[in-house]
Amino acid sequence: MFVESQKLPMPYAFPLLMVPYAACFAGSVAWYWLAAPVVLVFAAAWLNRQNILSFMAARPGHEDIATWERRIVAVGFMFSASIASTAYFFWVPENEVLQAYVLSALLIVIAPASLITACYTPTFYATVIPITAAITWRLLSYGDMLHVSLAAVLAVFVVLLAQLAARLNGIMLHSITLREDKSGLIEQLFKAKRDSDAARARAEEANRAKSHFLANMSHELRTPLNAIIGFSEVMASEIFGKHTVPTYKEYANDINRSGQHLLGLINDVLDLSRIEAGRFQISEEDVDIVQLAEDCRRIVEIRAQAQRVSIVADFEPGLPIVYGDARALRQTWINLLTNAVKFSPPGAEVRMFARMEAGGELRFGIHDNGPGIAESEIEKVLHAFTQGASGLAQPGKGSGLGLSIVKGLLAVHGGRFELKSQLGQGTQAECVLPPQRLRTPPPVARRA
Repeated sequence: MFVESQKLPMPYAFPLLMVPYAACFAGSVAWYWLAAPVVLVFAAAWLNRQNILSFMAARPGHEDIATWERRIVAVGFMFSASIASTAYFFWVPENEVLQAYVLSALLIVIAPASLITACYTPTFYATVIPITAAITWRLLSYGDMLHVSLAAVLAVFVVLLAQLAARLNGIMLHSITLREDKSGLIEQLFKAKRDSDAARARAEEANRAKSHFLANMSHELRTPLNAIIGFSEVMASEIFGKHTVPTYKEYANDINRSGQHLLGLINDVLDLSRIEAGRFQISEEDVDIVQLAEDCRRIVEIRAQAQRVSIVADFEPGLPIVYGDARALRQTWINLLTNAVKFSPPGAEVRMFARMEAGGELRFGIHDNGPGIAESEIEKVLHAFTQGASGLAQPGKGSGLGLSIVKGLLAVHGGRFELKSQLGQGTQAECVLPPQRLRTPPPVARRA
């Protein structure tokens, strides 16, 4: 480091103070005695600077750190010893004022030397001990109690100084450790941010690709599917004449049912994709939740009768009007009803209910007494394309999208979906809409 105004290397700034200091003893001490400490101090300063430059250029590894530590301590000792030599070279036996001047100067040097070397304890001792030893030697040479007492005070002072230096050294090491930890954390944060940005970019690209694919699939698959469904209906109804082979009519019905199933699956996938992407648009209007439930019951009633499953309604009277998307709420009812009927054994009962909660929420849904779902599978069946053991045991009865779509449709309305079940004890699929979705003040909840 350099002082720009004088272009003077900082390691030589302190040794230059030795020149006016030595001049104070001109006339009392021979010139070569005056020059000796100055030369020694400059030589020690030059060695210290060269040692530091070599250390910085070498970039030492862990294997030779100890060697450099010894070199730094040795140079520090040489620098301190050269300063302490003034107690010998500048000592004027017959002049007590100059003697006091030498001792005072050495005592003053201890403070900055301690401050500079406190960052490394071995260097601190290597610097302070030679100067302290020189002062103590001169004080004890007087032989009287006063100077002996001063030497004892100096020893106590240096001990206290060593303790302060050790504490300062600990603080500096802790500070360096914290700074390194901070730098490491900052680097980790930057790395995490870069990874996050890259992952987000990949996710956005994947989402765009998915949206593009689904848009194409919607057009490319729906168009031929509608044609297949329409032609199969014509063939199954024998509009243009009866089939000569009755099996063809059965095939036409199979084609129609498969086409309807595939079209429903495509619509479910598109709806789920829009929900997950946050682009599912709802058309809000006043909806009678009971009337909507009755309409859905009639739609599923034919299938329920075919499986000998009874559907009963239990709606609390005076329910408020719901402000929401009628199509989404209808799909919610149909998905829940279809799931309950699909997995209920013959003779089972499926109960539709709707009631007000004490907190002003509207709760509605389906309770059945079917095979139920294991507690470990409840969270799993709420994910897309996932079925529980009952669904897996009956392949072809569903795609595993119904409940995940219900959950998403309720989330769009600010509500929530709750699924409770136990094996052999049926399933409770309940939907909850918040009070802000209700148009009329809810009546006081009646508990059974």
